Amino acid sequence: MRKLSFILLFSLFLQSCFKEEEKIPPHEQGDLEEGQAALGPYYEDQVYFDLHSNLEAASSSILDWDLSFESFSGGWTIRLNSSKFMLAGNSRDTLFQAELDAENLDMKFDKSDGNPDSTAMADWYEVSDDSTWSNRYVYLLDRGSDPLGNPLGLKKVQFDMLGEKFVMRYANTDNSQDTTVIIDRDPTMDKRYYSFENGIENIAPQPDQWSLQFTRYTTMLVTDDGEDYPYLVVGVLLNPNGVAAARDTIHDFLDLGVNDIADLEFTTQADVIGYDWKYYNFDAGVYTIEPDKNYVIRDRDGYFYKFRFVDFYSYEGVKGYPTFEFVRL
Repeated sequence: MRKLSFILLFSLFLQSCFKEEEKIPPHEQGDLEEGQAALGPYYEDQVYFDLHSNLEAASSSILDWDLSFESFSGGWTIRLNSSKFMLAGNSRDTLFQAELDAENLDMKFDKSDGNPDSTAMADWYEVSDDSTWSNRYVYLLDRGSDPLGNPLGLKKVQFDMLGEKFVMRYANTDNSQDTTVIIDRDPTMDKRYYSFENGIENIAPQPDQWSLQFTRYTTMLVTDDGEDYPYLVVGVLLNPNGVAAARDTIHDFLDLGVNDIADLEFTTQADVIGYDWKYYNFDAGVYTIEPDKNYVIRDRDGYFYKFRFVDFYSYEGVKGYPTFEFVRL
């Protein structure tokens, strides 16, 4: 009974950090459950997983989309598909037919923390007290590579607004296949996904139907000499809609309980779980799980889950199948 009372008190304490929500009723701790995300041996798929139901909510190929557009009313964030190592360079030119060369541009990627101000094309629009408008800059997009490392080519893009709708013009670098599309918002989704080959695609499930995204993504690493460099990693990103997590390296996973939650520092930073729960063991030639890294995840349903990885391989020994355990506290 004492543990149940602590859960209620701590949930109320954290409400100032999250969206207003329903109170969680008293409940017993859940059983130990196991889940697995099938990314594939070349990390060719992205998997959305729901802790509440212990089910895969959706899965798709990393090649299924190029850009995502914020779908909630009033938001204008455009993101690259970082699982393909996509880059964008701002020409600072508004003439769409201008020649663009990646070597002459500052080619950027979306940072993995999920901050909209850290996206490669965050400066495509401006906001004042009473209006929002497009700068109409032309960007050069490097579409990255497929799971085997084959380059996917370049596009030039330009964005505008039509009321609450996105307007995107894109073409090849030689201005062929010049295309303009209007992208409507979907109030049931937080993002709309667009493929240059297939148009609008359904990629993620609805925001209240998943907790974690298992995928490869681009992030910034540091060399032994202290130099930053972007790199593709394989890991986990949080659902930005009400999900938070904290790392724990102190407690044994089986002993970690609800009374230990107050000592943890929760964040909604997308890559707080990230990729470094594993490392490549050069002696053994395999990926090995870090044994002392636990996580506590506050799901969008308001419950807390302790979570850890146990393997990076399928039951048949194929890499790219992160396996994990979790318990609802």
